[in-house]
Formats: sequence, structure tokens, C-alpha cells
Amino acid sequence: MIRLALGVLAALLVMASVSTDALRSNVSIQESSPQYSPQDIAQLQAQAKSGDPTAQLKLARAFAQGNGVPASEEMAAEWFRKAAEQGNAEAQDTLGAILLVGQGIERDKQQAVTWYLKSARQGNASAMFHLGAAYYNGDGVKTDDSLSYAWFLLAKEAGNANAVEAVQRAESELQPRVITRSFKKIAEIYEKGGSLPENQAEAARWWLKAATRGDEDAEVAIAIKYINGQGVAQDFSQAKNWCSQVAKEGNAPGAYCMGYMAQHGMGAASNLKEARKWYERAGQSGHIPAMKRLAQMETAGEGGKVDRPAACLIYARLASAGDQDALRHLAKLKKDIDAKEWQKLEKQMSMMRIDPYKLNLALQQIETQ
Repeated sequence: MIRLALGVLAALLVMASVSTDALRSNVSIQESSPQYSPQDIAQLQAQAKSGDPTAQLKLARAFAQGNGVPASEEMAAEWFRKAAEQGNAEAQDTLGAILLVGQGIERDKQQAVTWYLKSARQGNASAMFHLGAAYYNGDGVKTDDSLSYAWFLLAKEAGNANAVEAVQRAESELQPRVITRSFKKIAEIYEKGGSLPENQAEAARWWLKAATRGDEDAEVAIAIKYINGQGVAQDFSQAKNWCSQVAKEGNAPGAYCMGYMAQHGMGAASNLKEARKWYERAGQSGHIPAMKRLAQMETAGEGGKVDRPAACLIYARLASAGDQDALRHLAKLKKDIDAKEWQKLEKQMSMMRIDPYKLNLALQQIETQ
């Protein structure tokens, strides 16, 4: 993708370079205000000095435009910062823009992105667009086409007109897998509540978009949403539909999902034998939650016979990877295993590249606690 030249007006300038002077010109004319009288300025200054962020923003624009006061990039930057620090979303976005080009302030692209993020979190569509451009150009962040497209999409949904063209251009240039990755990143943003406020309904919507494009991670994620009724109405049938698709293709999280639903009787009667089968499939791929549940079922004989040696091997595998909880379970199980059987297990552990000597030392420490 061709890198964007970004103006503070958020104009999408395609295949063209923009000089610093042009960028500064864009800043000075942004959000033009009616001509201020000396009385207007005196009132604004009084309100701004008392800490009114709206007045601080207006005064910053007045200095940027030379409206009622001598034009001063430095004074504009100072008041934009004051308003931004008080949480004014428009000021935060503009401060990011002038930091990007060094207009009346020392240039700092990383700080620009920080302010864009603060503004975007408050729903500012312009800041979302600026974030898209930052990730597109690698301004203050590493170039990331999927994140760039994600922020352009969010900006478009928030009503930024310039983002419409950016989205169209991206969709004509990006590979389908990158677009799908963008959907997943938006879902994660809403899921975690970091760069934007947490919104489980939006997270579910974007997981579903990615899932319908065949992404396995997204298919499992939307299934979990349906299981928990998180952001969508609880629907075990839909959950099973999404899980089964990826589970049949060998996806470990999908197999775990199927096992969990079978174990807990979600959408049908509990089927421990079926659950155990799915946990075994997922465990073969090293899926840790599945391995733990399988070990528990092997120990208790749920869905089949009691098989403590098999449970020991699972816990040994987990313990060798540093899982202290698995080590404690193994220490308990070892008490029910006779010495001859344990020696057999040690040989099997060696074949699994687990050092029995080190494991036994760790178990001794657990036993002495």
C-alpha cells in the first residue's frame, strides 16, 4: 500500500507528498471560528485561564488562525495541550496532529499517536482516521496494514468522511487475509476495552464478521460468545455449529469447545464420553485447558475407566512446562501409584523427553511443603 501524506484536516492525500508548510496551513484553518472581538478574546482568556477546556480549545484555534490575536503556533500549541490534558477529545486529536508535524511544538510522532488514542477512545472519528494513517505510514508506530485498515473502518463507522475513501482504497489493495485480520483486531479492541471502551456486542459483531470469512480463531471466539451470552443472546446451537466446523478440521480450541459443551450438557444432555474424546483431540495438540480437563476425567473415570497412569503422564507433561498446579496434582496422584508402576511411567516420561530425575526432585519439594 502507498503510504499516506497526512494533513491535520484529515484529508486523504493519495500518491502525493505534502510539505510541512502545507500541513501547517491545514492546521491554521481547521475549524474556522467567527471573527473574535477584543472583548471576546478577553472573555476566552479569562475562561481558559480558569481551566475551562472548551475555552482553551477556542483560544488555541484563535492563535492558530490569528483570529482576534496575533497568529502564534507556539501559543496555539500551548492551549491545545492544556485542553487536551483536561480530556477534550478535539484538542487531543489536534495536539496529536501538530505533534506529528512539529507545528509550534517539538515534533514527536510517538506522542502524537498517544494523543490520537486518547481522543479515539472518546469516540472522535478524526482521531480514528489519524490512527489509521499513522499505522499506514509508520508514523510513531510500526507500519501495520491490518491495524491501519481497522482504524479506517472504525473512523468510517464513526462518521469520518475521509475514511470512506481510505476504506475503499484499502479494500482494493489488501489481501483478503489482511482484511480478516483487521476484523479480528477490531473485535479484540472492543473485547479488551483498551483503545476503545469495552463493548461486548461490538466485539461479537466483528468476531462474527471474521468468522464468516472462515477464520478459525474467530469461529471459536464467536462460539464462546454464544456459550456465555456475551454480546449476543445465549445460543448453544449456534455455538456448537461454529465449534464443530473448526473442530473437525483439527483445530484444538474448537475441539476443546466441543468437549466443554458435551461435558456440561450445553444444548443437549451431558455426554462425558464425547467430552473425553474431544479433550483427547485437543490435548494431542498441546491445548493446556483440554489437557487439564482430560487429566481430571482420567483420574475420576469420567466418560471411561479410571486411568491414573494416563493422568500422571498428562500432569507430568504440564509440570515439565512449568505448571505448578499440574505438579501438585501429580504429587497427589503419585501416592496412589506403586513403585513398579511409577518406574514404568518414568520410562515413558523419558520417551516424552521429560527428565524423571528433575521431576522427582520437584515432587519431593511439593511433598515437603
